[in-house]
Amino acid sequence: MNLLVSLVDFPIRKNSNGVPIPRTDRFGERGSALVELAMALPILMLMLTGIFSFSAALYQKLQLAEALSSGGRVLAASRGEADPCGTATAAIYAAAPSLDPNSMKLTYTIGGVSYTNTTSCPGPSGAANPNMIAGGSAQVIATYPCTLNVYGLKFASCSIGTQITENVQ
Repeated sequence: MNLLVSLVDFPIRKNSNGVPIPRTDRFGERGSALVELAMALPILMLMLTGIFSFSAALYQKLQLAEALSSGGRVLAASRGEADPCGTATAAIYAAAPSLDPNSMKLTYTIGGVSYTNTTSCPGPSGAANPNMIAGGSAQVIATYPCTLNVYGLKFASCSIGTQITENVQ
């Protein structure tokens, strides 16, 4: 017991008169910073992981918007093609390589005619789509599912959506 006490015991400090200065923190506060860190670190890590998860969902939203912008431009310039939606869909998938194409839901509206949850809108008998009229509007709407996970726990499910309307060339 004396050996253990002597290992953790500190030399007694004395003032200028040689009188010992009592130590109030002798055993009571040693290691308190480590305990505080152990209490605060899990909460801090949970908050940081939540921020990272939210930023991943935001990145998916930005990537979907950029891909839809690219696909909308391709759709607007695809007048005269047999399947303008197929060309635009290929451009959207190519512009968003990290998004799962099977999870992406696309809706095309060309000249007031809507093509819901499809990747093609061919014209009759392989001819050009008759709704692609110069100066008319072509709209693309996309939705993509997202989940906010923190340490494997699913906190929220959401649906990212964006749309673009272009004038047909």
